[in-house]
Amino acid sequence: MEIKNSGTSYPVHKFAVEYYFALEGLSRADKESIITAADFTTNYVTEMDKAIAAGRYVKRDEKDSNIVYRFLPQVFTNAYVQAWKNPEKPTYLIIEEINRGNCAQIFGDLFQLLDRDKVTGKSEYPIKADKDLVAYIEKELGAGHEGIKNGELCLPSNLIIYATMNTSDQSLFPMDSAFKRRWDWEYVPINYDKNIDSGKFIIKLDDDTKYLWVDFLEKVNDKIYDATNSEDKQMGNFFIKKSVDAKEFINKVMFYLWNEVCKEEYGTQRNFFRKGKDGKTEFKFTELFGANQTTILNEFMTSLGVEPTNKPNPEEPAAE
Repeated sequence: MEIKNSGTSYPVHKFAVEYYFALEGLSRADKESIITAADFTTNYVTEMDKAIAAGRYVKRDEKDSNIVYRFLPQVFTNAYVQAWKNPEKPTYLIIEEINRGNCAQIFGDLFQLLDRDKVTGKSEYPIKADKDLVAYIEKELGAGHEGIKNGELCLPSNLIIYATMNTSDQSLFPMDSAFKRRWDWEYVPINYDKNIDSGKFIIKLDDDTKYLWVDFLEKVNDKIYDATNSEDKQMGNFFIKKSVDAKEFINKVMFYLWNEVCKEEYGTQRNFFRKGKDGKTEFKFTELFGANQTTILNEFMTSLGVEPTNKPNPEEPAAE
């Protein structure tokens, strides 16, 4: 309460940093009691937890009451040091969905290190590191080490950077050609093979009716392309991560198809949200939450040409 009444900015954060050692072992209920006693809402518990985490790495100089911050290595620095320490062993730095952020801002000066010498595999153009990073790497590798010689960073040949990106995702940052040309690219197409992991995923509409995910995926992706004249809206192998029941299939897959493709095509031939025995009657997403849910889904599958996995063979005699 004293910190709050002092008028200082971010009182919860400063309190939690100051007394992190006493707060970090408390339960959420205890933290809420402290927060409410200081006339804050319990929503500030999350902010308190963030400040407690920061407090573990902040050293207080009792002599002049200054807060001193200590350098903490992150993913790139850890991979960099590991690669230089183990030159005979490949070190992999994997960036998932690299186009989720602004690459130019994220890489900063490291962008220059991506140009590799074709013979040695090391960075062609070293960059100057800031003094905190230099001090840390010199401590790890030794002053004068090739990895920090003259205070410069240089990627070793055994530090391999892999990145993934989904070019179909929306609301992402564009990637300029200067950045792109510093990478080797490999397009990974949608795979409808039944012998891969996603080939074993099942769509279970009820106890009696099941469909293979890849069978459905292949048929529906053709329909998506016909409706949009684009591959960007097509679904990939791991749009779902496992076998799904009717509820998950509706709320994830069917909602996507309706919201991103079929809703705008309602009333046209391109709309493939179809039901009925002949597969020609349009239906809307909300109809999937009625009593005829299973019937509509099965008719939808039939309209796409997807066969159930347990469809009886007409050549076999029926069981008596």
